Amino acid sequence: MSDFKIKYSNSTPLPHNFLAEQAILNILLTNSNTSITEEAFLNLKVESFYFEPHKLIYETIYELSEKKISINPTNLIGELQDKNLFQKIGGIERLVIIMDRFENISDLQQYIDSVNEKYVRRLIIEVGKQAIVAGYTTSEKVEIILEKLERSIFLLNQEKNIQKLYSAGEIIDDIFAELKTKIKKNTPTGLLTSFTDLDSILQGFQKSDLVIIAGRPSMGKTAFSLNLAKNIVEKYHSPLIIFTLEMSRQQIIYRFLSTGANINANRLKSGKMTNNEWKRLGDSMKHFSELPIFIDDNSSLTVNDIRSKIKKIFPVKGKEGLIIIDYLQLMKLNFKLENRVQEISYITRNLKILAKEFDLPIVVLSQLSRGVESRTNKRPMLSDLRESGCLAKSVLSVNKQATIFSWNKTKIVENQEKTLEFKGFKPTFTLIFKNGKTINLTANHKILSKKGWLSVSQLRVNTEIYSLKRNVQQVTYSYEKIQQVVYSNLNQVYDQTIEKFHNYLNEGIILHNSIEQDADIVIMLYREDYYQEKTTDSQITEFIVAKHRNGPVGTAKLLFKPTIASFENI
Repeated sequence: MSDFKIKYSNSTPLPHNFLAEQAILNILLTNSNTSITEEAFLNLKVESFYFEPHKLIYETIYELSEKKISINPTNLIGELQDKNLFQKIGGIERLVIIMDRFENISDLQQYIDSVNEKYVRRLIIEVGKQAIVAGYTTSEKVEIILEKLERSIFLLNQEKNIQKLYSAGEIIDDIFAELKTKIKKNTPTGLLTSFTDLDSILQGFQKSDLVIIAGRPSMGKTAFSLNLAKNIVEKYHSPLIIFTLEMSRQQIIYRFLSTGANINANRLKSGKMTNNEWKRLGDSMKHFSELPIFIDDNSSLTVNDIRSKIKKIFPVKGKEGLIIIDYLQLMKLNFKLENRVQEISYITRNLKILAKEFDLPIVVLSQLSRGVESRTNKRPMLSDLRESGCLAKSVLSVNKQATIFSWNKTKIVENQEKTLEFKGFKPTFTLIFKNGKTINLTANHKILSKKGWLSVSQLRVNTEIYSLKRNVQQVTYSYEKIQQVVYSNLNQVYDQTIEKFHNYLNEGIILHNSIEQDADIVIMLYREDYYQEKTTDSQITEFIVAKHRNGPVGTAKLLFKPTIASFENI
């Protein structure tokens, strides 16, 4: 749950509801309706129970359900005895006490809510204890302690929110109400950039979107981000925060003034302007000074810094606005990870969490790898983001040529034969499953679990991992539990990009192969004249929407005006 490892002991009982825990077990053991057990399993974790006997009983009931064995006292006792847990839960006396009561099935959700609430309260107390201990731990920097505490509190909010499951009907009601509001106000679905072709693809930046704008140096990433920032803040008058790690705050404002006053940037900086230009500059200064634009040019920016600054400008979640970060590779962590790739992966994941936490679109500029320069066709692809995200590497016992299988969310598909690229020697970990299966991976590799994509470093004992099996034409799905994660020293590692499906199978386990996994939108910039001096489209820039989680992909073209670093619709 938390990054802090020190635990307190306290003789005072923690928050709990003994009777509600018993009532839940009673309902599960006295009703054969499978929908009842499914409701419990979806809404209630083993950890939510406070009393150890209740935890063991609930976990055993869950295991019976997984094995498709009827849930009743006889089967429960047999399973507990097989696991040598029958006396540990209190024997037959405990089960008699649980069974010897009458509970109304309709009250099940109420009991589950009560048990979950007590569980979250216990977690809050634990975080509070750890905060006290951390306050006395002078060997650790205050910034690191605060970052860990904020992360723990955010995880607490997530813990609280996942307790509630929403039916399709409830969600549709919310969507319908939202659509009616938009129709009445005649408002777009997101923050429009005012670039017509781009907005036709994206329908604007949506709340909680993480948007990556990527390109090689001098492609115009910063100019474009400031252009769209200017358009959005002028159109909506909503706050804009720019975190610039490369340029100073004065340089950013110079860019705004040059674009707003339509004055050559060099003439503006030199001060050698005509009377008409001075007038336009004065109007532009007055205009921008009245806009809610905030700039942070701290060159040692961390995710924690960004969170604290956002809180000052957006104290209430749901307020409309935009965040821009220029650029990803210059961001830092207060602590060291195994390598820079893992650090960038950690940063992008936490930026996505920030976007969801504050319900704001966050635009992040990113460099592309140099690999694009070595190709004949230099238009960027998602694989060119490899240095900017979570590199997927695994230890594979294969030859140089191998047929790789992927999962397309409905069936197993065969990719073309691939040449696996040797990536050197890397620290690897062995995942040992309870059924005896083992897989070797690097720490930053993502694997599909019951809780979604998790990196190896996030896996715990009993984490349930998706497993696929193909029998003739049918694919069966199951879960396999992690028994142990063991460091297995340096090993040769291989990698291959799966462009279409962004995953591949190893022993039936689904491994992630997409480095832009945290982004909702990836926009890549390309200018033909950057590589071909004699091109006829010297001022045309392509904006390739290579990934769009909630909509179509495509390419928009804009006209670039280099004298004022401005983009315009064609």
